[in-house]
Amino acid sequence: MDHSLWCRLPEDCLDRILARLPLPIIFRLRSLSKRWNSFIFSDAFFGLQSEVTCRCPCFLLCTQGRVACIYSFSLDRWHIVPLPRLLLPITMPRVSVVSAAGSLILYGNQVSECSVLFVCNPFTRQLRQLPPTSRVRLIHKVSVISDPVDRSYKILVAGEDSVPLTSPHVYKLFTEIFSSVSDSWKMAEDPLPEAKFGSDPGVWCGESFFCITELPYGVVGFDLRSSSWREVKATMPTCLASPSLVECKGKLVMVGRVCSHGLKSETCSKTESIRIWELQNAQTEWAELHRMPTNLCCEFLEMLSPHTPFICVGTENLICLTTHLSPQMLVFSTSTSTWRWLPRDPLSPKYRYFHLLGFSFEPRLDVQP
Repeated sequence: MDHSLWCRLPEDCLDRILARLPLPIIFRLRSLSKRWNSFIFSDAFFGLQSEVTCRCPCFLLCTQGRVACIYSFSLDRWHIVPLPRLLLPITMPRVSVVSAAGSLILYGNQVSECSVLFVCNPFTRQLRQLPPTSRVRLIHKVSVISDPVDRSYKILVAGEDSVPLTSPHVYKLFTEIFSSVSDSWKMAEDPLPEAKFGSDPGVWCGESFFCITELPYGVVGFDLRSSSWREVKATMPTCLASPSLVECKGKLVMVGRVCSHGLKSETCSKTESIRIWELQNAQTEWAELHRMPTNLCCEFLEMLSPHTPFICVGTENLICLTTHLSPQMLVFSTSTSTWRWLPRDPLSPKYRYFHLLGFSFEPRLDVQP
């Protein structure tokens, strides 16, 4: 770290080093140099960042409001991320974060009839309103997937064309795909009529989107290439509760709890466990990979009811697990089969309510919505 050595480095070498630093450190360095402060949001810097193909992913935790934070595994700390305020017409329903991928956050509404979505890079503060969907007005399932090579993205939306007026609730679902390349929506095959989407947000694995259906629990997938839905034929584990899907190293993984019938919500039984399965044998079998240690499992489930939904996210070889009732977050390493607690996040306890969401995230400045 000899100053006489660093001060002789050419500026272009220093710029390339700067482009490879974690984003929170880059923002702190802005105050050290006027040139760096102006350079960070320049096209030249974006070009250098685009050369960095792989960064250490982060974990994004957000709520229904304008509060979000990310955990950097490389820096081992949380960072608060102020989300931009959306100035919407009075007639438009309120929107909140519904999905995220790469460096982009997707805003929408899954409660009221709304055909408008917004895409945002929270670090550059760039925000764009997408064209309205062609048919879907009431969204049941929505997810965004980004391409790390060309920085493009696609959005999957499945839902109804209007709020039903009949009772009992009889509806027909439609599927639409938005492409940032064509800047338009395209109708796709309708979801399976017998599938009822659950609360799990679903996950992309390769070019397929998978999500939990209920009840009974099952898994359906949507393939981008064929624009079609299909049912995953693998039998779900018995006595399963609160299942959630994640992607780890290109493999589809499920996290859930296995509990006995008649279990009291205010106690933790040693017969109740949290388990991890991987979809194997050409997607025909859920093979158990790991069971959370009993003492750790009881500590995690102590404040939860038997059907409290999990918030699970896979990033590289790590699985992040929490709930809106948990004061902290657990991380499981698939490479070492070990668990550890993360530091308490800035959302706890004030903003940890039922609309808590988690996503794998990669903060970058060179990605535009």
